[in-house]
Amino acid sequence: MVLINLNRKKFLIICLVSMQLLVFLFVFLATPSDSLNPKRQRFFGTSSENVKSRRSVRNETCPECAMISTTKRKIAANKLKRAPPIFQGPSNDRQRAIVAAFQHSWTGYKKYAWGHDELLPVSKRFDDPFQLGLTIVDSLDTAIIMGLETETREGVEWIRNSLNVSPSKSVNVFETTIRVLGGLLSGYHLTGEEALLEKAAKLGDNLLNAFTKSKSPIPKSDVDLGTGAAFSPNRGYSSLAEATTLQLEFRDLSVLTGDKKYEETAFASSEHVHKTKCAEYDGLCFYHIDENGEFKKTAITLGARADSYYEYLIKQWLQTKKSIDWLRDDFLQSMKSIKNHLYRQSQPSGLWFIGEIAENDDFYPKMDHLVCFLSGSLALSHLNGLDENGEHIKMAKKIGEICHKMYQNPTGLGPEIIHFNIENRTDDVSREDSYVKSLDAHSLLRPEAIEAWFYLYRVTKDPKYQEWGWSAFEAIEKYAKVETGGYSSIDNVLRKKVRRRDKMESFFPAETLKYLYLLLADDQEILPLDRWVFNTEAHPLPLYN
Repeated sequence: MVLINLNRKKFLIICLVSMQLLVFLFVFLATPSDSLNPKRQRFFGTSSENVKSRRSVRNETCPECAMISTTKRKIAANKLKRAPPIFQGPSNDRQRAIVAAFQHSWTGYKKYAWGHDELLPVSKRFDDPFQLGLTIVDSLDTAIIMGLETETREGVEWIRNSLNVSPSKSVNVFETTIRVLGGLLSGYHLTGEEALLEKAAKLGDNLLNAFTKSKSPIPKSDVDLGTGAAFSPNRGYSSLAEATTLQLEFRDLSVLTGDKKYEETAFASSEHVHKTKCAEYDGLCFYHIDENGEFKKTAITLGARADSYYEYLIKQWLQTKKSIDWLRDDFLQSMKSIKNHLYRQSQPSGLWFIGEIAENDDFYPKMDHLVCFLSGSLALSHLNGLDENGEHIKMAKKIGEICHKMYQNPTGLGPEIIHFNIENRTDDVSREDSYVKSLDAHSLLRPEAIEAWFYLYRVTKDPKYQEWGWSAFEAIEKYAKVETGGYSSIDNVLRKKVRRRDKMESFFPAETLKYLYLLLADDQEILPLDRWVFNTEAHPLPLYN
C-alpha cells in the first residue's frame, strides 16, 4: 500500500508539471492574435467564416487590397514585439460621458460621411481633402482605447477592405504622416491586425517620394499619392514642423517592417536641422526652409509651422530609449532659449505666457492655442530626469495655467489665439492681462490644452487638471454638439449665441476626446509614459531599445 500511495503521488506531480508545461507552451508559442490578448477574440474573431470572408475581399474602391503578397501578410506576425494591451473601457461617469461623445461623433460621421475624410455635421455632408477616410483612421485607436468593440471592428474592416492609400490626390506629407500613417501604426500596435501594417507600409512608400524628389534632406511639403509627384506649393518652402515631425512614425515603420529606409530617410531631415544649429536665437529656428535646405528668416514661434519640431526632439529621444544624445541636448538648449527669449509675464497680474519674436526682432505678445503642447514636453522632461532644478515642471504648470485662462470666456471654449498686455501702465487699472481678437476667436475644438493637463495630471496627480478638462468638455457638449450627429467648430467663443462652422476636424475624436478620456481615468497606468510615446496627433507608439 505504501508503494502504491507513493506512485500515486508521483503520478499526480507529473500530471501537474505536464499541465503547467502545456500552458507555458500555449501562451508563449501561440501567435499574439490567438492567445496573448483574449479580448481580441471578441474584437476580431478567427472563425473559419471570418477568415474566409477576409480572403475573398474584392473591392473596386481599393484595387490594391487584392494585390498584397503573402510575404507582406506575414509582416505583422513576425514583427509584433509584444501582445497588444487590453483596454477595459470607462471606469467612472465622466469617462462614460466622453465615450458617449465619441460614439455621437462616430454615429454622425458614419451616417453622413462614412469612408470620406471629415464630417460637415450641420449640413450633413462631407469633405474629402485627403481621400483617405481620415476620420476612421485617425480616430480608430481612440475607439480601441475606449474598449468600443463595434466601432473598432467597423474601422478595421473598412481599412482592410476599402482604404486605398494610393489615390490620385495631392496631400500634405506632414498631416498625412501624423494622422494616417500614425493612426495605422498605432492601430496595429493596439490590435495586432496585419492589414493595418500592410497599409502603413504602402503609404510609407508613397510618402517617401517627398524625400527622394527633393534636392536636400528636407522633404517637399506635398506629394501625389498616386503618381508620386512631389512639390512645395508655398513658394517652394517646407515648414520646420513639416520637415521634422515625421520621424516617430517612419522610425516605427522601419522597426515593424525591418526596412531601414523609412527611418534613415526621415531622420536625415532632423540631422540636417541639427547641423544648422539655428544659432541666431540659440537653438530656436525660423520656420521656412527652401528646396536647398536653407532657412529663410521668419518670425520665431512655437505655434503653427514650428511647434512640433520641439516636441519631437524629446519624443524621438524617448522613442530610441535615450540613445541619441544630440536630440536631448537640442531639446534642452531650445527650452533654455524659450525661457530667455519667449517666456514673459503679462500686466498687470504677471501671468506667464509664451510669445513670439517678429521678423523685425521685436517681441510679439501673442500665443496660439497650439503652444499649449509645450507643457506636455516639459512634463516629459521632468519625468525623464532632464529637469535638474525643477524649472521645467514649474514652467509646465505656468503654461498649463495660461492655457486654462484661454477657456475663461463666455462659452468656456478655447480660442485659436490669445494676446497679452505687457506694458506696465499704472494709469489704466481697468486693463485685462489678456484679450482675444475677433479674427482669432474661433474654436476648432483643439486638443493641446487638454493634452497639457493630461501630462500635468500624470506628473502631479493634482485633481484641478481633471476639473479643467471636465469643464472644457461640458462647454463642448453645450455649444459644439450637433444633435443629428457629430460636433462642430465654433465661429466665436466670446458669444454665447454661437455660430457653427460646419466642420468636425478629425483631430477632435482622435485627440481631444482621447486625451479627455485618459485624463479622467481612474487608472493612470493606461498606456504608461515609460513604455509609450504619443505622436503629435495623440497616436501611441511603443518605445524601443
